[in-house]
Amino acid sequence: MKKALLVLTVTLFFFTLTLSAQPAGKKWEAGFSFSFSSYKWSGATESDTLLNIPIRAGYYIWRGLEIEPELMLTKFEGSDAGYILSANLAYNFKTSGSLMPFVLAGFGFGNGMPLANIVEGDSDINATVINAGAGVKYLIGNSAALRFEYRYTHDRLKFDVEGTEKVNIHQLLAGVSVLF
Repeated sequence: MKKALLVLTVTLFFFTLTLSAQPAGKKWEAGFSFSFSSYKWSGATESDTLLNIPIRAGYYIWRGLEIEPELMLTKFEGSDAGYILSANLAYNFKTSGSLMPFVLAGFGFGNGMPLANIVEGDSDINATVINAGAGVKYLIGNSAALRFEYRYTHDRLKFDVEGTEKVNIHQLLAGVSVLF
């Protein structure tokens, strides 16, 4: 996983030097998606699925390079509030048409497991999250985009009493972004 993140970082840096994929005159992106997730605990024989709506914001720092912070909060009845604070770095590739492919990678922490961006929290849990993904934005004019994305998340949960657990999460996201 460390080698894959290093290759992704070097690739993102190379493309930021050669291309400018930022929509003309736009510095900010705000959006939401619908997320379908499949997850499987280590040692389990079957996967489970969930559907949710994540919200994100982004800021273009240079050419197609974008910072996309995410804060996920959830409160279930009878349980502690859960949160995951993540910082993703995305690169948007320039193309000649309305399609803008992108890749992203990020890191986060919190007190729960981000299943489909619903965070099941517990005060006895410390979570470390690594994200990686790719997708495409379909630009609609100069101020909106449809966004389709695949994201892989590796979550390491450390429980105060029971030790550690790891879970790998695969997500398909489809959503809308507003560019301003």
